[in-house]
Amino acid sequence: MVRGYRQRRIGLGQDVTVTDFYPRDTIASPADDGSLTIGVTDRWNTPLGKPNGGWVLATMLRTAMDHTDVGRPVVASITYFASPEPGTTATLSCAPIKLGRRIQTVDVDMVCGDRPLARMTASFAREHDGPRQELGAPPELPAPESLPDPRTMDVPTDGLFGRVEFRMPQVPGWAVGEPNGDPTIVAWQRLDGGTPVDWPALGLLSDSLPPPVLELGHLTSMTVQLTVHFHRLPAPGTWVASRFSTRHVAGGFHEEDGELWDQQGNLVAQSRQLAILL
Repeated sequence: MVRGYRQRRIGLGQDVTVTDFYPRDTIASPADDGSLTIGVTDRWNTPLGKPNGGWVLATMLRTAMDHTDVGRPVVASITYFASPEPGTTATLSCAPIKLGRRIQTVDVDMVCGDRPLARMTASFAREHDGPRQELGAPPELPAPESLPDPRTMDVPTDGLFGRVEFRMPQVPGWAVGEPNGDPTIVAWQRLDGGTPVDWPALGLLSDSLPPPVLELGHLTSMTVQLTVHFHRLPAPGTWVASRFSTRHVAGGFHEEDGELWDQQGNLVAQSRQLAILL
C-alpha cells in the first residue's frame, strides 16, 4: 500500500476532537449473495489519499477470525496487489487451508469486482501457556503523557492520523524538510481515545507510522509484502511503544523491521515488510 508523505511545517494548533471508528470499519458483512463485503472508507487514508495497508490487514484478520473456526493469530503474511479506492465496496473470501489441533491456517482474499487487492495467509492457535524468554528491550521513550499531541499541530486528522494517536519524542527531520539520514522511528501509539487494541489492531499498528525511509529523503513508499508475528495483547487503553527501522535499500526496494511493546515492557508483536520506492 502507498505510504507517501509530504513535508509539512509543524506549528501550534488547536485541540482536536476525533471520533473513534474502530472496530466497525474492519467488520465485513454478509451480502445478499452470501459473499462478505466491506465498504472502503477514507477514514484510514494516508496523506496521499489511499487506505493504509494496516487497515487492510486488520480487516482481513478480523474476517478470518469472524468467519472460520480459528483461535488467535500467531503470524499473518499479506501481499498487496493494488490499493482499495475509497467509496468502493470490497469483497472478502476465506479459504481454510488446514484446521489442525494446534495450528489453524487460513487464506483470505480481498477483491473489488474482478480486481485483486490483497491476499493474506495467516496461522492461528488456541490460547495456551508456553515458555517465554525475552532477550530484547523496548525503545527508551519519555512517558506518553509528557509528549505533545501532533493532532493539536499542523497534522491532518481526516484520515489515519485521526484514527491512531501518536506521541513522538521529537519532530521527524523529514517533516520539516530536513531528513536526518537515520531511517529509524520510535514513538508511542494507540487507537484513538485509548480504544482497546485487539489482535487485528496489532496488525494495524504494525503499519500505521510514517515509514522510516523518509529520513533518507524518499517521500513515497509502497508496501509489497508485510508479515506480522503476534505475541500477546497490551493492557486495554495503554500505549504501545513502537520502533521501526530500515537498514537496506537495494534496487529500489527496502525492508522495514518493527517491534511493538506494551507499557509493561512486554513484546506484543513484530513485523517485517518489503516495500518499493516510487
